Order: sequence, then structure tokens, then C-alpha cells
Amino acid sequence: MRRKITLVTGAGRGIGEETAIKFLENGHFVYFIIHKKSQKASLIKRIKKYKNFKIFEGDLTKKTFLNKLSNQIDYCDNLINNAASTNKKEFTKVSEKDFENLIKINLKSVFFMSQIFAKKMIKKKISGNIINLSSQLGHIGAFNRSIYCLTKFGIEGLTKSSALDLAKYDIKVNSVSPTKTITHKNEEKFHKKRLNLIKKKIPIQKFPSSLEIANSIYFICENSKTMTGSNLRIDGGWTAGK
Repeated sequence: MRRKITLVTGAGRGIGEETAIKFLENGHFVYFIIHKKSQKASLIKRIKKYKNFKIFEGDLTKKTFLNKLSNQIDYCDNLINNAASTNKKEFTKVSEKDFENLIKINLKSVFFMSQIFAKKMIKKKISGNIINLSSQLGHIGAFNRSIYCLTKFGIEGLTKSSALDLAKYDIKVNSVSPTKTITHKNEEKFHKKRLNLIKKKIPIQKFPSSLEIANSIYFICENSKTMTGSNLRIDGGWTAGK
């Protein structure tokens, strides 16, 4: 049986790292796409016992790097578009540069990574999966998050529309929308005051971990044959209503 191949962007830390390792542990060949060289050493420590992986370091907003990935990766069964950034400026203080930078990484890179690897899936006749990491802020607004919300609402639209276009090839496209996620064990200790304020807005009064998000992504890719154009919200009930 052919080994499945999974590609994860933003795999140098947090949700991306946990997701890539989840697929690695379950026998997939995994392409880790990381942004910074500094992320590589700690990542290697976690995955050095495995052989079935390759790490690419680069900037997904650069066409040259996208071309490199396209040229060096023949195809994948699962594409996890996790790489993203944020902007916390009040609406009137957002600059054109802020706007363009966030659009490039949060939307443009997702669009073209999906297009590149969907074409490869179609050519290889692979019934693949594309998972776009969205956010609860792809469904509701928030103070000082105008561009971030714009990009995540955009991810939801891209997910639904591309799912319709790719359905005839049996390629499923879905999104996952976490609330504030705990990405390392000391986070609640060092940012206690801020996190307590956020936790009060979550009905279940808990934060998801990066591993919980990774498990959900893995479940969709490995267990769902008909879920497409859908969104999985892992937000503790935040967007359910008041």
C-alpha cells in the first residue's frame, strides 16, 4: 500500500508543528514547511527518530519559494494550510503595508498553495484533502482585528468555493476554526491575566491545545469521505451565541 504524503505549512511551531507530527507518527511522509531557520533545531529534536519527512524553509509570500515547492514536491494526499500571521492594530491605524503583508500570507499563499497542489492531486487522480486553518474570527468580528478578520472570513469563502470546484475530482476542502489555542505548556503561567480575560468569553471555560487541533485535522483527513466545504469550530462555544 502506498504511503500517504501530507504537507503542512507553518510547521515550525504551534498548531502546524503538532499537526505535522501527528501525521508523521501515523506513518505519513510529511513535508514540514517552516518560515524561520531558528525553528529547525527544536523541530529536529522532536522528529529525528523518524525517516519519513523533509523540511523546507522559506517565505510563502515569495513566488520563488512557491515555485521551489511545486518543483520539488511531486504531489501530496493532504495539504494543511496553517501558516498565518496576525495584526492587532485599531482599524484607523492599519497601514497599507500592514494590509498587504497580512493578505499575502493569510490569503494569497493559501490560495496559490491550494491551486498548485490541487492540480497535482487531479493529475495523479488522488482523492485528497485540503484543510485551511481559519479562526473563530472567520465567523465573528473582534476589536483591533480588522485585517485578520478580513483574511479569515476570506478563508471561509475560499474553502466553500474551492470545495465546489474540486468536488468532481473527489478532493475535499474544509476549514478548522480554533479559538485562542495554548501552543506551549508555560503560556497560561506567563500570560495569566490576559488569558483569564479571554477564558471568561469561552462558555466551556477551557482553551484547546495545539494537539487537540491537530487531532481534529487528522480525523477529517483520515475518517471523512464526504465532508467538504464545511467548517469545524473548536472554540469552546464562543460563536454559538450568548
